Amino acid sequence: MAKPTFYQVNKEKQARIYALLKEFFEEANLEDMNVASIVKKLGIPRGSFYQYFEDLADCYFTVLQKESGPIHHEFVRLLQENHQDLDKTLYAYRDYLVDQLYDQNLKNLYRAKFFLFENNFISHGKAALKKSLAEEDYQRMVYLMAVFHQLIKEAITENYNKNQFLTTCNLYILWLLGGLSHASI
Repeated sequence: MAKPTFYQVNKEKQARIYALLKEFFEEANLEDMNVASIVKKLGIPRGSFYQYFEDLADCYFTVLQKESGPIHHEFVRLLQENHQDLDKTLYAYRDYLVDQLYDQNLKNLYRAKFFLFENNFISHGKAALKKSLAEEDYQRMVYLMAVFHQLIKEAITENYNKNQFLTTCNLYILWLLGGLSHASI
């Protein structure tokens, strides 16, 4: 995550830099995601970038964590709210994901996660879960995360619209709840 120097910058400048970074990661082509393009967009010297962030991945994950952190916590919250009822939780989570990915524009922000930084993200997320869950719960959560991450990745690579995402998500939930033995291939 960002270095302490970034958080010592006055709040107005910090907010401006953050907003421009978010915009950059949502809009830039993957091949243009590099430090040179970022410093140009921010209008800061390259040295300042490295005072704020270790590298491109650090910069990206600073934005992604703030924007998408609630997505992972929401599943756990919904599971508790629904008294561990996985059926209700999965459908409620589907509705939440549709809103976040399509109405809140997180789909574009996730592109770099899946195509540039996937290994960094997965290892960080799993480490946090492992600390807070019993082994069986940890394995179940990793499995569910893998299914939903694949769904989001597929939605990005195939450029799903909202309805395509919902249809595919419903299939994934059906298979999670009923098992693949009930599906014809």
